[in-house]
Amino acid sequence: MERRHRRTRQEKLEDELLKTEEAIEQYTEAIATMREKRQSLMEEIEAEHMREVTKLLKEKNLSVEQLKNLLGGLSPENMMEQQGA
Repeated sequence: MERRHRRTRQEKLEDELLKTEEAIEQYTEAIATMREKRQSLMEEIEAEHMREVTKLLKEKNLSVEQLKNLLGGLSPENMMEQQGA
């Protein structure tokens, strides 16, 4: 019966290093994928906000220019006060 070659400490460390490098590569790819997903979700949220604003403008029969004029006359402090009221 043939005896198995006993691995040296260096061989074990090299194997562990290889596994660690492979794991880093996998996590790096996963992070890139998650960043792409985050960007896509942020774009979808922004698009949804725009749909809501457009819907509100139609409901109130306002043009974008009228909205600009309405908002242009308000300071951020006044807008916050009106929201709280």
